Amino acid sequence: MRQNLRIILCILVLISAIAPATGAETVETSTFLSVTSPKQYEVVWSDLTPPEATVVGRVEASNGIRDVMVESSVGMVSCGNATNFSCTVPVAEGNETITVTLVDNLGTTSEAALHVYVNVDIPPPPWITVIGTVRDIDGQPVRDATVRFASTLPLAWGPHPVTTMTAGDGSYLITNAFGYGQTISVEKEGYLPLHREVVFENTTSRLDLELEPEEPPQTVPGFTAGAGVIALSCGLFAIHAKRRQKS
Repeated sequence: MRQNLRIILCILVLISAIAPATGAETVETSTFLSVTSPKQYEVVWSDLTPPEATVVGRVEASNGIRDVMVESSVGMVSCGNATNFSCTVPVAEGNETITVTLVDNLGTTSEAALHVYVNVDIPPPPWITVIGTVRDIDGQPVRDATVRFASTLPLAWGPHPVTTMTAGDGSYLITNAFGYGQTISVEKEGYLPLHREVVFENTTSRLDLELEPEEPPQTVPGFTAGAGVIALSCGLFAIHAKRRQKS
């Protein structure tokens, strides 16, 4: 009997020890961290003193976001606890490492490290891409027209012209035009040449162009080249006859 009681007590002790462990809830933790700007190994331009870099990205955490911190070799800033973050951190000129840390409400952290090069200067203009269509005043596409883009910047190597031809549907594509400001010209036989200066706002833009037909040379109604020759011959004959009468 006593032996059975001892066994029962042992079983109860084991059950009481195991019960809390089996009854405890397991908390799952998942996080997501993505930095969209700057890119890995990108050149960061800053004309400020001291230089700064703007870090943009997105984070998610199953247990909620406590903070997003951005740190460089110069300092650290907090970007808050929003899903989409954007904040500016001081950086050092030259090779720099920027670390973004996500902290959830349970203290779990996720990190992303970016290696960039900081250039302390005014950033150069970008290379732009422009698509569009060349049509006449009636809305019909103009094929095989020459489209030329040239940078308005005072470049040491010249205006950097980029030239292309329109397709059968009048469409054109200009790539690697330097800078937002461009001098645009369009030429096609039978049409007046088009010249225009445009300042684009985006690196990829659309610009549709219109050509006016070239006016035909005007002639005097009823007067042709053949009639002119006949009139000239008659005039010379009359002058010659008049001179003979006088003589």
